[in-house]
Amino acid sequence: MKRLIITILIALSAFATVDAQYANNAKYRDLKEVYNHKEYVKQTTDPYNVGWYECASFFVPGIGQLLSGEIWRGLAFIGGETILMSMIVDAASTIDKIAITDEKGFLTGYTDEKKGKTNMIVLLSSLGADLGLAIWSSIDARRIAKVKNMYYQDLIGHEKPIELGFAPSISFVPSPTGSIRPNAGIALNIMF
Repeated sequence: MKRLIITILIALSAFATVDAQYANNAKYRDLKEVYNHKEYVKQTTDPYNVGWYECASFFVPGIGQLLSGEIWRGLAFIGGETILMSMIVDAASTIDKIAITDEKGFLTGYTDEKKGKTNMIVLLSSLGADLGLAIWSSIDARRIAKVKNMYYQDLIGHEKPIELGFAPSISFVPSPTGSIRPNAGIALNIMF
């Protein structure tokens, strides 16, 4: 439980930093209609790290969404993870209390067979659902990061930076005698 609370606090503080840096942050639900995550091309200026958010969301579902600025979406994944983890812990502790083991520690039966089998089904189902939630969260975090990066790329793409370029050049100018002679020099190009 401590791990989950610490993770949530770290994610929320990181989210506050990211959200402050990109204040004109649009929401994923609006952007997914405009941008196709399959057309994403990575750029060095992308604010959201697709791979890290995906990896973080696999191990702690919802963290990638929080880091991408999708608070409610991230909290929904964290809530689902919390419910599943409480079911896993409850079923495992119940099985531990009623389990009969041999001298090597292998499970041989239960003191209450019906309760033991029911809790084993709950435990295995919850573990499967938790794995599914982790995979879903990581895929979702990847898509969100890609779409938001595409939005950011378009946002900075419309504001063309001023380029200053110095390039050596040779030009030809007419001379007073009517012939053309070379004129060497350096040109300053300012492009807007």
